[in-house]
Amino acid sequence: MRQVFPEEAFQSVLKSYGHHFDSGRLRSELQVLYSDQDLQGNRGKLCDYLVFLKDMELDSAMPQLYKLFSLVATIGATSAGVERSFSCLKRLKYYTRNTMGQGRLSSLALLAIERTLVKSLEKTPSWYDRVTDHFLEKERRAEFTFK
Repeated sequence: MRQVFPEEAFQSVLKSYGHHFDSGRLRSELQVLYSDQDLQGNRGKLCDYLVFLKDMELDSAMPQLYKLFSLVATIGATSAGVERSFSCLKRLKYYTRNTMGQGRLSSLALLAIERTLVKSLEKTPSWYDRVTDHFLEKERRAEFTFK
């Protein structure tokens, strides 16, 4: 059974995350998904769609759709209210419990707390270059420059 394309939900995604996508191409890829019964299949979960797109090598044919599914998979399903104002720190601690020291955890917490300041800094033209240069100056285990 063919499903109706959810225009209102699509506009909501564009309003929040439109700068990450080519909106025309994303609309086309979603319309293909909603109109093609084979693509819909019996996949009810987002992770099933991601695995299907990767296994069938459709992630390169439908890059905007794959990017949207990846984005949705990384965003929490619920929004936190005022009573959960420390949930970000709780998630950070859970994720980093065994993988990093207290100094790095404190730095990540500071970035999460001061996210409005970080967002304003990201708008300056040299922000990413300065951050990259900072990491390039440090001794590292991983290669940070693109070859």
